[in-house]
Formats: sequence, structure tokens, C-alpha cells
Amino acid sequence: MRKRKWIALCVSALMTITGFGSISVQAEENVVDSLNIAITKDENTLSPFTYVSGTGLTANRLIYDTLLTTDTEDEIIPWMVEEDYENVDFKEFTFTLKDGQKFHNGNPVTPEDIKFSYEYPATQNVAGQRKVCDKLESIEVIDDKTIKFVLKEPDINYLRDGFCTIRIIDDAVYEDQKDGASVKESIGSGMYRLKEYKTGEYYKLEAVEDYFLGSPKVSNINMPIISDSTAIQQGLLSGEFAASTGNIGLEMLDTFEAAENMTVYSNPGFSPMIININNGTEPFSKPEFRDALAYGIDVNTICQTLFGEHALPGTRGAVRSDLSYAEENLEYVYDKEKASDILNQLGYTEMNEDGIRLDDKGEPLSFEIITYAGNDSRSRACEMIQTQLKEIGIDIQIQSLDMDTADAYIWPDFEVANGRDYELSTWGWSSANSLTYLISLCSSDFSVGTYNVCGYASENFDRLVDEKLGAVKTTEDMENLLKELQKVIAKEVPLITIAYPDNLQVCNTGLYDGWVAGKGMNVVNIFSFLGK
Repeated sequence: MRKRKWIALCVSALMTITGFGSISVQAEENVVDSLNIAITKDENTLSPFTYVSGTGLTANRLIYDTLLTTDTEDEIIPWMVEEDYENVDFKEFTFTLKDGQKFHNGNPVTPEDIKFSYEYPATQNVAGQRKVCDKLESIEVIDDKTIKFVLKEPDINYLRDGFCTIRIIDDAVYEDQKDGASVKESIGSGMYRLKEYKTGEYYKLEAVEDYFLGSPKVSNINMPIISDSTAIQQGLLSGEFAASTGNIGLEMLDTFEAAENMTVYSNPGFSPMIININNGTEPFSKPEFRDALAYGIDVNTICQTLFGEHALPGTRGAVRSDLSYAEENLEYVYDKEKASDILNQLGYTEMNEDGIRLDDKGEPLSFEIITYAGNDSRSRACEMIQTQLKEIGIDIQIQSLDMDTADAYIWPDFEVANGRDYELSTWGWSSANSLTYLISLCSSDFSVGTYNVCGYASENFDRLVDEKLGAVKTTEDMENLLKELQKVIAKEVPLITIAYPDNLQVCNTGLYDGWVAGKGMNVVNIFSFLGK
């Protein structure tokens, strides 16, 4: 109880230090003057070239617009452009900009800005954005409202992976900047402008009153940076915070459901909990060894223990089992005897006095697993994996690191071509609902496999991508290819997907009742604040 009171006092003190006052409502206009929303990580200036995680992506989308976006049902809809845009065989796209759009510095949004927004990232050190831009053959400004994109090859996924993801930037801000990350201002055309950012402490967002789709329903959003999940939960319960960019733990579900004015939103999540395996180092380079790990880890029990009914267990195919293209019968099977048999066949038959298997040099099979400090669910998963793998003679040492340090080992400079320096790690991706997710995750061509932090290289996987991806003309074609790719992944086990947790978020509906939740969507989203 003393600890809880201390945390609540710290949260209250933080509100005072950063100047975040009370939350008030302008009843006559039905507009909330100010909300405090905790953000779980410092994401730099929140520009398209500086944010580092899904948390930053959430806040960034309030500041920067995209040509298209996804709605609460995860369906693609127009945003900055008129509904009657032209799509010719998923190769040529012609858009007409809606009226009234401008950047936060007052400059109008023009087709030239759109063109620049899709050319400039190709020169930057953000691999995912480069991949999107490199698919373009040409961009033509037709007139003062119309722009035409032509892809090098037809791509049915470009509507989601391209037009829903690339943020629109002002060419006047970036045209003379070789490195986009060096730009200190965060100037977009979104419904909020970044009014103030203090490193490690907070963000302050201010509504754009004449936003082209209507004035936001919250005038000011104060976002204190708080990584401690317990402090955030206490702040939510005390009313200091109206919401948070993070999820709540299952252990807090009953507490929040019973609390006055608190609403828990539970929606299917597309961000998996993954155990990365460095496929480029021994003995993890052997598919058989990785297969033994998959049999030795009780994925279903871990998922149930951590998330109860609020998650789907992972599968060997590395996609949610309820997606239309999920291949059947790829569930993980926990079988310690089979795992031990595989390890015996690989020659790991001798054990030391602690029951840990020895390699051919007489060294114990002992490995480190890196996890984020402060991420309770991932830490608990590591502890359970540690116990389970010890039963088959493998020692696991848990290394809890801050996010930046961990990322530097796993994904240095956020560029998989830069290599990796780890053995095992916990991980997750925010875009696992994309039809190109598996290809980004597993292609050994790092210009394509921009998420391949495992360094997985498979002739079977690459051959399927090379032979069939270019021939995809329909969603059905793409889904058939994905089913084949899942079979390869299931057999070669480049990584282990533990679970697809639901998004469990809580909001104070007494302070603000406009929250909107959706599939794979954080409650801190454009639809929660969109004006009439």
C-alpha cells in the first residue's frame, strides 16, 4: 500500500513539474479543453524519421496525415484524397486531393508535397520507408490537385503498405536536409501540431482548429513520458490520466472494470509476442535445433498464463490463426520427449552436473535471451521459457535491458543489413496484419526482408517469393502464396511466435467519452479525436 501511494504521489508531482494542469471541459461547445494521456516511451521528435517504435507511430499519426488510412474494421479508406481515386490493375493510381489541407506552418498541401513525400524517404536511413518508395517507377503531378503514381510492378498490397503508411511532409522543410532525422521541427498536416517536446519528460499537442476534416474534439493533449506501467495504472485510476498508449496487464482487468468511469476496450491485436532466434549463429543456424526449441517451449500454456482469454496462441506459420490466409494445422505442439530426441540426434547427449547438455567442445548449452526491462509480460514469458527449456537440458539466462540498448543488439540502426548481436530475444511487430508481413519478416534479401532481424536465409522461402510474388494479381493469389510460405516457416522455425495478445486498453470515459477502438488499433487514434 505504501508503494502504491508513493507511485501516485510521483505521478501527481510529475503533473506539477511539467505544467499539466487539471482537465476541463468546455460544455457549451462539447469540446474537451485538455487531456493527459501517458505515453510509454520517448519517441524523439515524433517525425517520420525519428520515432522508433509502435508507440511513436501511434502519436505520429496524430501529427502527420497519409493519403489513405485504415478504419476501425481495418479496412482501407481514403483520407487526404477523394473517394473516386483511380486504380488501374494495382499498378497505376491517380488521386485528387481534398480541399482545405495545409501544414502546421501554414503552407498549403500540394501535389508537389505528395510527390516529395514519396521520393525523399528513398534517400533516408529508414529501411521500411525506402522499400515502399523503391517500388515506384514514376510520380507525376497532373495539376494543382491531382497526382499519379506508377509502380514498377503491380502490387495489390501497395494501398495498405504504401499509401496508408507514408507520412506527408512539407518539401519546404526537408528539401535542403540530407538527413531527415536532423530536422528538429515536427511539421505535418495532421489534426494536431507538436507544440512542445521536452526530452525524456513530455509532449504537448495542440489541435488544428481549421483541420480540413473538422476541428478535433480535444483542444490540447498532454503526453507525459512514463515507462513504469504501475505508475501509469495508478495514474489512470486516480484520474491523472485519461488514457495511455500502452496496454494494461491482465491482472489489472478486474480492478479497472470495477472502477468508476473506467472503460476497458478489448480488441483483436495484430502485434505478436515473438521469440527471435539468431539464425546466423551456432547452434541456432541448424533448423533441427530450432525445431527442438519449438517442441520444448509450451507456447499454449505461456499464452494462457499471460493473457487468459485475451489472446490467440501463436502458430508455427507466424500469422494469427483467425486470418483468412492462415494455413491450418500449424499449431505448436509441446513435446519434451521429441525435443530431447532431436537434441540427442544432433549429438548433444552428454550433460553436466546441473543437467545441462554439453556441445562437442564440452561447453554447456547456455544462451542469453534479451528482453525489455519493465515489460512484465515479456519478462514473465522469458521466465517460463527458462524453466521449460531447462527440462530438456538447455540453460537460458535472462538479460533485461532498456529498449534502446536491446534494439542496438537486435536491430542496430533499425537496419537488418547491419547484422545482429544476440542469441535469443523477445520482440513484436505492429504491422503483422499486412499481407506482406511474412515476406518482410523472412526474406533473405534485406531490401525486401526489412523485418528479418533473425537473419533467416531459406532457399525454399526465397524461391517461392522470387517465382510467385511478381505473378500475384489478386488477393486470392497473395493468400495462396502466404499459405505456402507458412509451411516453409513452420518446418524451418526461424522464430517462435508465442501469442497475439488483444489490445487491452483503459480510458476514463468520465473525463472524455469520445474514445474509439478498433481492430489492431490503439485508442489514441485519429478517430477518437475527429471533429464532426
